[in-house]
Amino acid sequence: MKKTNEPKVLIIGAGLGGLALAQGLIKSGFDVAVFERDESPTSRPQGYRISIRALGINAFSALLTPEKLSRLSIAKVKDVGDGFTCANEKMEPFFSVSQGQDAAVQFLRSELRNLLQEGVTIEWNKRLVMFEDKDNQVTAYFEDGSCVIGDLLVGCDGGGSIIRELLPSVYGNSLGSIPKVIDSNRAIFGGQIDRTSQWDMLLPLNKTGLVRFLGLHAHYMGVCFSERADRSPTVFWAFSEEIQDRNAPWYQFDRGLECRRRILDHCKQLLAHECWHENLKKLVFDTPAEAIMAPWLVRTTQFPDSNRFPMVPSGRVTLLGDAAHAMPTEKGLGGNNVLEDARLLSALLANSPEPIDWHGFIERYEREMFARAKIAVRESEGAAEYFLSLRTRS
Repeated sequence: MKKTNEPKVLIIGAGLGGLALAQGLIKSGFDVAVFERDESPTSRPQGYRISIRALGINAFSALLTPEKLSRLSIAKVKDVGDGFTCANEKMEPFFSVSQGQDAAVQFLRSELRNLLQEGVTIEWNKRLVMFEDKDNQVTAYFEDGSCVIGDLLVGCDGGGSIIRELLPSVYGNSLGSIPKVIDSNRAIFGGQIDRTSQWDMLLPLNKTGLVRFLGLHAHYMGVCFSERADRSPTVFWAFSEEIQDRNAPWYQFDRGLECRRRILDHCKQLLAHECWHENLKKLVFDTPAEAIMAPWLVRTTQFPDSNRFPMVPSGRVTLLGDAAHAMPTEKGLGGNNVLEDARLLSALLANSPEPIDWHGFIERYEREMFARAKIAVRESEGAAEYFLSLRTRS
C-alpha cells in the first residue's frame, strides 16, 4: 500500500543491507533511492558465499515480494554442507557441529545481490561527502557536486561508514549515543581455487561444511567449498593473522596482479614457517595470484554506556548493519543481523501512522536494533576468544 505523502528514503550503500532495506520499503510503497560509491555493479568483487540462518531467512520473507522470495533459491550454493568443524593446523578435528534446525543456508553473494538489485533505483559512482539536516528534510551531498533531498537518510555504508563519521560535525553536542566501530587488529587474506575431486579427497573435513583450522601464533585458516559468480565450483580459503605493521606491503591493495602476488607470497611464508598440514599448504601454494582477494580488517563495536536515542535529535538520520555494529566473523552473525535491521526498520516505517513521527519511530528502531546487536557482538567476540584459547591450550 502506498503512503499518502510518499516519504523519500535515501540509502547510502548498495550492499546486501542497503538493498534489502530498499526492497522492503519499495514493497511498502515508499520512494527509495540508493547511492553507491562503487563505479558500477561489477567494479568490485562482492565476496563469495554468505551463511544465512533463521533470523536472516525470516527477514527475507518479510522484505521480499512473494515472487522474489520464490527465486531466492536460485542464489543458493549447492553441495557445500551446512555444518561446522574446528580442527588444528594438522587437520585433526577438535569438534564438529551439525547446525540442525537453524542450519545456515549458503548463498552466493553475487547472485543474492543481483536479486536484491531488481526494481531498485541505484545511482553508482556516488561518494557521499556531507549531509545537512534542517527544515524537516535531509540533504545528501556527493563528491561529483550533486545533491539529493529526502525525508530519511540511512547509512548502510559498512564498518567505515562516512555517515557515522560525519555525525559529530553535523550535530555537535546534540548527539545521542553513538557506537564506535574499531579495528580488532586482525587481517584476513583470501583466495580460491578450482574445486576438483582431488580437493574433495584432500579436504575430507570440508564435506560437511566450513572448517576453521587453528594454527600457532594466533593464525587460523577458514576453508569452505563455494562457487564463483559463473557458478563454477571452487575451494575458498581465508587466512587470518594479527597485524604487526599496518604499512606492510601485503596490506596494500591496488587490484593489480603484482599486488596480489605480494599478498600470496606473504601467506605462503606464514604457512611455510609453521607446521601446517601439507594439504593446506598445497591449497594456498596452488592458488593463482589473480584469484587473491583484497585483504580486509576485522572490526568490532564499542557501545556507549548511555542509551540516548535516537542518535540524532531530528530522527532523520540513522545507521544499519556494519555501519552501526560491525562484529568479528567467528559466529557468522553479521549478515543475519544486517538483514534483521532492514526488516525492523522497514516494518516500523511501514506501520508508522501519518504524519510520521520521525523522532519516535527512529528511537524505537535504534533501541531494538542496538539491544540485539550488543548481544551479537558480545557472542562474536566471545567466540573469537574461545577459538584462540582452544588452540593455545591444545
